[in-house]
Amino acid sequence: MRSVSTIVLVGMWLSGFSACSSVLMNTPVSKTADGWTITLGEVRDAPDEYVGEGGVLVAPGDYQKLIWALVTVRSNLGQEETFSWETCVLVGKGEARQPSVVDRHTEVNSAADRSESFDPGQERTRQLVYTFAKNQRPTAVKCGTIVLPIPRAR
Repeated sequence: MRSVSTIVLVGMWLSGFSACSSVLMNTPVSKTADGWTITLGEVRDAPDEYVGEGGVLVAPGDYQKLIWALVTVRSNLGQEETFSWETCVLVGKGEARQPSVVDRHTEVNSAADRSESFDPGQERTRQLVYTFAKNQRPTAVKCGTIVLPIPRAR
């Protein structure tokens, strides 16, 4: 059983974590092309550090920030095919970035393969983490020919 102080500390950390995060988009956008359905579920511009299993640390450089995009891919093809998460590029004004991290999107940060085989009908969700210019806002995630816009809040 966890002590009350541990639970309180975790709660305080989580509330602080969410306070530091700015959601840029949280209304899912889906498009289908070339035998794939891709859904962009959420985009946020924090936290500014990714710590994965084994002490893997990804932090932005000077004048950069991390952008976190939740992406789900579903194979609509009739046979096993490979999907490369590196084709999912974060796009902004004069800038296009491949993901620095492809994460399994589980409770513990855990890197996934950058290319994965999909059986027909199989679906996977990954947290893609990008470095991006601090003074810019991304406008879309482009996976191959599929462009998923990141609309501005109204």
